[in-house]
Amino acid sequence: MFRQCWDDSKKMLADTSEKTSFSQHANILGILTDAVESSQQKDLINKIMTDKSITQATYYFKFYLFEAMKKAGLGNEYLGQLKPWYDMLDIGLTTFAENPEPTRSDCHAWSASTLYEMLSVVAGIMPAASGFKKVLIKPNMGSLTSILATMPHPQGDIRVNNKETGRQACIVIDIPVGVVGELEWEGKIYPLEQGRKEFNLN
Repeated sequence: MFRQCWDDSKKMLADTSEKTSFSQHANILGILTDAVESSQQKDLINKIMTDKSITQATYYFKFYLFEAMKKAGLGNEYLGQLKPWYDMLDIGLTTFAENPEPTRSDCHAWSASTLYEMLSVVAGIMPAASGFKKVLIKPNMGSLTSILATMPHPQGDIRVNNKETGRQACIVIDIPVGVVGELEWEGKIYPLEQGRKEFNLN
């Protein structure tokens, strides 16, 4: 895929080997499948998010865009991408539409992935082993100074309470019995065991 579709002049993947059309979609999948090397992924995400000449992902496909952002280390920019969801609330929608106006469907489950991403991206709570026996907590606070999140787990709730003051972060994590994990913060890894653990980090 990479050899046939990479366009060196545009520095992105084309949709086909003819290189006549380009989209966020092809490049998002190139990142998620590691067809694009990890060292290039951050630059590629930034490029496809600013180049409006290529086909844009609509609401339901932005799930993959946000996963690619997280994978490329750009999770802190997630909250800045939510304007379309605020716009939907502003026009009175109580469920999320499939596509921007005019749209056929005002209730599309895939467009509600932001609810999942508040836990998986912002709070950063993710399974790190099969059966969720291990958890990775890697918050992406963006412009927020505090988060309080609870995720249901078969063994009990996982809770993350994160408060930032200046350069100091106080993170309190509760994980249930029988679960272990790791906190990743500013590129450093801190082990987690069942119960409550508090971290005061710079």
